[in-house]
Order: sequence, then C-alpha cells, then structure tokens
Amino acid sequence: MSDNIKLEVREDEVFDKKKPEGKPKRTLTDKQKEALAVGRQKAKEKRLAKLDQEAEKRVEAKIRKEQKDLLRADKQKADHKKERKKKLSEQEIAREKVKRFEKEKKLGKFNSLKMAALENCNTVKEFDTMDKILGLISEEDIMDDTRGKAKMNKILSSVRNYSNKNK
Repeated sequence: MSDNIKLEVREDEVFDKKKPEGKPKRTLTDKQKEALAVGRQKAKEKRLAKLDQEAEKRVEAKIRKEQKDLLRADKQKADHKKERKKKLSEQEIAREKVKRFEKEKKLGKFNSLKMAALENCNTVKEFDTMDKILGLISEEDIMDDTRGKAKMNKILSSVRNYSNKNK
C-alpha cells in the first residue's frame, strides 16, 4: 500500500533562512548618543553613591556595635569593681570583728592579771598604790605587745628603785 510513496525534500527550503522582514534597526543621532551616554553615567553615579551609602551604613553599624561592646565591657568592669569592693568590705568587717575579739581577749587577760595583783595586796594603801601604778598602763599599751612590755619594765624598774630607796 504505501510502497509507492516518495518523500521529496527540498534542501533549499530547509536550510535557507530568511531574514525576518520588519523595520531596520534604528540609528541614533549624535545628540541622542550623547544623551544616552550622559544617562548611563548618571545611573552609574547613582549605583556608586548607593554602594557608598551602604558601605557607610555598614561601617556605622560596626562602630555602633564596637561602642556597645565597649560600654558592655565598662559596665562589666564596674560590676566587677563593685563585687570586689563588696568582698573587700566584707573582709574588712571580718577583720574588724577579729581585731575586736583580740582586743577584748587582751583586755580581759590584763584585767584578770590586774585583779590577781590587787588581790595580793595586804593593806588599803598598798591596794591604792598598786591600782594607781597599774592605771598608768593604757589600752594602747595593752594592745601593742612590745610597747606594753616596755611600759611594764619601766614601771617595775621604778617600783624597784622606790623600794630600794625606802629600805
């Protein structure tokens, strides 16, 4: 049935491309070309200005971030100082308590020794004299061991000298 069908291909029609018919490309005048160049230059300047603005914004944002970081660091330093000051003040309070305790202990020890010395007195005159002599020792002398010892040695030597003269 279809043995007799022949295909005829025309090579000229397949490979021959025709240019589309239409208006020819528009040619611009020199004035139009200059105006186009000016417009392109303005657009380029706008793009560059926009890029510059964006770069400035990024730099300003970076500077603001650094300033915030510095403020945050300063605040942390201030907080750290407050904490240290608080700890130091707590330590000072503890030191004062220890000093007060030591002072009371030394004063108690001195008063007990003073009472023992006064109890050994036989007469009222002797008691008054001993009380007067021991009254010469101040609280500062009691607190400073070396100063207290020096004061005691001075008092004892003067009592010895007085007792040696009266014999």
